[in-house]
Amino acid sequence: MKIKKIPLYLLLLTLCFAVVAASAAYSAQVPQNMRIAVFPFENFSEEKNAPANVMRLVAQKMRNRGFELLDEENLNAFLLKERVRCTGYVSLELARKLKEELRVDAILMGSVNAFSNAGNPHVGLSARLVRASDFRIVWANHAAATGEDSVGLLGLGKIEDVERLAREVVDELLGSFSVIPPDKESESVYRIAVMPFQNRSKVRNAGKAATYMFIVKLFKSERFEPFEFGEIRHLIVDLRVRDKGEIDYERTGAISKSAGVDGIILGTVEEYSAGTGPNPPEAAISARLLDARNERLLWSDSVRRTGDDSILMLDWGRIRSADSVTDEIMSKIVGNMEKVRW
Repeated sequence: MKIKKIPLYLLLLTLCFAVVAASAAYSAQVPQNMRIAVFPFENFSEEKNAPANVMRLVAQKMRNRGFELLDEENLNAFLLKERVRCTGYVSLELARKLKEELRVDAILMGSVNAFSNAGNPHVGLSARLVRASDFRIVWANHAAATGEDSVGLLGLGKIEDVERLAREVVDELLGSFSVIPPDKESESVYRIAVMPFQNRSKVRNAGKAATYMFIVKLFKSERFEPFEFGEIRHLIVDLRVRDKGEIDYERTGAISKSAGVDGIILGTVEEYSAGTGPNPPEAAISARLLDARNERLLWSDSVRRTGDDSILMLDWGRIRSADSVTDEIMSKIVGNMEKVRW
């Protein structure tokens, strides 16, 4: 059978239609006149200038994609007026004020989990977008890399500059960015509140970083919808919950009633180590799921991993950063949690 050749002009026409369709699909992700307030990311790294470097890249990436950002002067004035000390989360009241006073449609928040240029450069970021109109998390992601992650044959491709590595990680972080929430079957989705993770490791802020990373994994799950952490923090203050990792059933019921959640996660960072010399990075996380409506312990899990656990052969598959190891652990825990019968 003879195969007919397709004329060149038809191929070009088909390509043009594909480009137009892709452009239309992309435009649908950027509603007209949508204004986003980009909060300075919380800094959990040892580099004090890390947030400034990261925020510059984030803002540039967002503007290049067609989003209108609330200018820094108005944002800083608002944060000062409202006495906002922590910009890693937002309360329902603050989101409403941003919408009413500054016409903000969504708030982008995040954390710099790692930012180091010593030895093997390392950058780790977490972020999420909260819609101001209904206080819903509509996007969340985590990205991390070290300079050696890009090494190919004969050591070619290693990134030795942390600023260049930061650009790569920001690109990965925002590569999936969307203002349209994922379509989940509402009848089979459980709404989850994540309490601040207790930190038993020797690394400062490991608990906070783990809390945000767990929220990202819940967001990506088909079975769960995380409640914005800022309102949970607000409820913790109101209910006078003092001990991280612990809560009584009286307060469990109060949180369920106030936030309208089905479950509450209590987590602990048992170990968190960046690894030195021949020792690989290592992390251990434990988590418990409380059935908030029926006030009972529903499930618990504990996972420990090192960066060498994923090696396939030679160095292939090695994980070189503690936050990437933690990200793998979170995927495992949430995957196990999805199998729980309520």
